[in-house]
Amino acid sequence: MDKPLSLEEIKTRVKKSFLSLIGRRIFLRIIGFITINIILARTLPLETLGIFNIATSIITFFAFFSDIGLAGSLIQKNKQVKSEDLSTTFTIQQLLVGSMTIIIIIFAQFLSDYYRMGLDGVWLIRALAIAFFLSSLKVIPSVMLERNLNFIPLVWVEILETLTFNILLIYLVFKGFGLSSFTYAVLSRGIIGTTAIYLIAPVKIGIGIYKDSLKELANFGIPYQLNNILALVKDRLVPLVVARMVGSEQFTYITWSQAMAMLPLDILSEVNRLTFPAFSRLQHDKESLSSAVEKTLFVTVMIIYPLIFGLAAILPAVISHVVTAKFSPALLSFYLFAVSAFWAVISTIFTNVLNAIGRVRTTMKLMIFWTIITWALTPILVYFYGFIGVGISSFLISFTSAITIILVKKVLVIRITNAIFIPTLCSLLMGGVVFVYSYYFVRDQLTLASAILLGGVVYVSLIFLLARDRVLSGLQELRNG
Repeated sequence: MDKPLSLEEIKTRVKKSFLSLIGRRIFLRIIGFITINIILARTLPLETLGIFNIATSIITFFAFFSDIGLAGSLIQKNKQVKSEDLSTTFTIQQLLVGSMTIIIIIFAQFLSDYYRMGLDGVWLIRALAIAFFLSSLKVIPSVMLERNLNFIPLVWVEILETLTFNILLIYLVFKGFGLSSFTYAVLSRGIIGTTAIYLIAPVKIGIGIYKDSLKELANFGIPYQLNNILALVKDRLVPLVVARMVGSEQFTYITWSQAMAMLPLDILSEVNRLTFPAFSRLQHDKESLSSAVEKTLFVTVMIIYPLIFGLAAILPAVISHVVTAKFSPALLSFYLFAVSAFWAVISTIFTNVLNAIGRVRTTMKLMIFWTIITWALTPILVYFYGFIGVGISSFLISFTSAITIILVKKVLVIRITNAIFIPTLCSLLMGGVVFVYSYYFVRDQLTLASAILLGGVVYVSLIFLLARDRVLSGLQELRNG
């Protein structure tokens, strides 16, 4: 069920999982982008997409109150996980999730009326609530796979879920089901995903709450989940308030521009998902941990920064030739969120490090600070600048991410500039070249593809010119792993 891992085992499993997780994320994002931004954006009204985004945000908000961080404790735990830990976590999780699901179903009508979502919106909220309950059943097998750095089964389950959702959604939309297409798609995704995880990675789970296990897990879990709740209040609740202020159409501009700007950070979420258990296993070996953090920072920046700069360079052309011109008002908002994404790469990795070494109360204080300034700035800026105000707020607050650098350097010796300078410089130069080319030469989808290809060639050439030995060494390690 659970066993200690040596340093070599950790390295080997991280290497094996890295490409699988990154490849999976890119594949799923391509599928999602084609579905939402190419097919549905051209087929469905903005209002329908906005209603789905609002309903999803509602469920996300409630979901954070159905967990007290015990799952995170299982991953971070330095000692061996016992059957009592699994039973305690599963029982408490299901009691909380079950209660929250019932509450959502009961109040679905009220929520739909408040956001003017109509009858289909009521059933969509209820379907998302049921899917939320089904996903909670996957927590224990998923957590044990992550703790042991065995991500391959999770990759297959998530691919299956995404394909189910997107294929069924597109089919139902073209059959004229409208907003109800989302309702049937999310239910199908939940049923298939839950069934698949237990078939692929079965785990024996008992029912019961054990006092000693609960006390040990809650010591880390409660502050850890408070961080997540504060992040929810900061990132999810504010948009729900803004949605009421600006309406579903302008809310679509916010969610679309933010999703596009944060698109490269999907890779970061996979990196953190992989490195959190790895860093946790290394928490008593500071030298190895410092080395692991530096390598993580270099690889992550090398992958994500060119995506941020490249997307910023070609997005006007993407709107004109791929998506639809009706998203043009969201362009400025995208650039504001893109700056936030730039800073988020560093701050998220370092926050992950602090959590992994048990400094969860430090990150909780950070999250309280970010939550307060987000709530202070965003509604005021939205009042004066409309939906663009959300992006302005995110832009201003992003610069406080430098605090995480100071905190981590007090604990670990990390050469940050050495890790990020060359990838940042190469990304900036590539972005400039692609922007100029796109402005003067992109006139259709074919020339847009040539701009993307040019960006890839320029960046790879620059990164190999300036950091050849480091990149080749990393590739060799991955191949040997």
